[in-house]
Amino acid sequence: MLPLRSSWRFARGFASASSKAKRDLLARYSGEYPDKLLSKKQKTPTHMYVANAETAERIAQYLEPHLQQTSCDTVLELNPGVGHFTKHLLDRESQFRKIILLESMEYFMPRLHELHTLYPERVKVRQGDLVNIWKLVFMDKMDNGMRVAELLHDVPQRPYTDDINMLVFGAVGSYSFFKHLINSLIFQTSLYTMGRCEMILAMPPPIYIHLTCDNDVGYLIYRSTTVLFQILFEHRFIAKVPREDFLPLQAEYKLTKNSKLGKVRSVNPEYLYLVKFVPRRNLHELCPPQDLVALWFFIKQNYVSRRNRIIPNLEKWVPGCGPRLIINPHASEPITPTYPDESPQQLPQYTTQSTTMSNRDYYPGINIYTQFGDLRPSQMLTLFTQFRQWPEYQESSFLASMENALLKLETVNDEDVVTLPEEDDIGAEELLDEAKPNPATDRQKAKAA
Repeated sequence: MLPLRSSWRFARGFASASSKAKRDLLARYSGEYPDKLLSKKQKTPTHMYVANAETAERIAQYLEPHLQQTSCDTVLELNPGVGHFTKHLLDRESQFRKIILLESMEYFMPRLHELHTLYPERVKVRQGDLVNIWKLVFMDKMDNGMRVAELLHDVPQRPYTDDINMLVFGAVGSYSFFKHLINSLIFQTSLYTMGRCEMILAMPPPIYIHLTCDNDVGYLIYRSTTVLFQILFEHRFIAKVPREDFLPLQAEYKLTKNSKLGKVRSVNPEYLYLVKFVPRRNLHELCPPQDLVALWFFIKQNYVSRRNRIIPNLEKWVPGCGPRLIINPHASEPITPTYPDESPQQLPQYTTQSTTMSNRDYYPGINIYTQFGDLRPSQMLTLFTQFRQWPEYQESSFLASMENALLKLETVNDEDVVTLPEEDDIGAEELLDEAKPNPATDRQKAKAA
């Protein structure tokens, strides 16, 4: 143990170094960014900003081959801030004819309005918070408001099976945002009612690992949200970008010695992952729109614990169904990578390639001991399809349970729609130390609005 005086000197020296780093940061970005983004580090900021032009240039280079492949002429940038990345979008004049700048902070609005003045037909500026759009959905539900419609006023609409309606760029650290995207597809509300927008985002590694891992990673990470995301979306890793190039700065994680989630939190904490994902065009062929809520409930209920055994659980809804699963005469349909040119060796630790989905991807050799956690997302989709086609389905207690759960969810916000109260899911709130929203507070805000 250090003597008291030595400990005091060490603490003073550390504080001095920290103060110097803060002064350097303020000196470099003062005037461009508000003090609230510069003066305090955060563990898991939900909104992040590209800090400088060099970072924006590097991201533009990473995205060049991906942008060459798209014919979409509309882009939406989340929290453009001072517009470092916006300049690269503006340079693509022949490709991007409409640029929507959606900013949540009043501080940046005058500068963004100047861009609208320079490009009145091409650049649309709106103040709003797409990252917390799930809160607006809840408020609209409470008072029949039009907040979401107003926020997305400039977004073009296309049928779901058409090409993408827009590209979305940004940096997001909110797990609730990604769960809302799942909800939007399942319940056919909010953002994805306007078409299949493709998102290109910088995001914290723990979130991307949670959404794209396989069942080998462990019971705490591979959960119902993982399965749903991979069924609903195609995804691709693009590059790692330094976390220090985004504001606010990242506070250092202090991992406990016996932390169960330490192996995930310790993966590339000094980076964000630049990724893209888009809803599957053939989603409604895999699962008809009218069955999406049933698929969601089926997965949520059966992944309350990944150790739940498949046959005993399903026999609670359809007694005697076990032999149908054990004696399966059907051959499986092969699953292939969504992006054949993607190398699995270049993917970050614990993440997987996006693959095609099938409702004929049967788990081999299922028996009474097989657990839901043994199934890949495609195999889980296949299991639901089998269950849905059984003649007892319409009279099963599954539908009654689902209706009861949906009735309870009528008065809760979007966050709770994704996480059922009885779900034993470690959740990325704990993985990221993200504060869980308070439904009571959101109701008060809806009334005040």
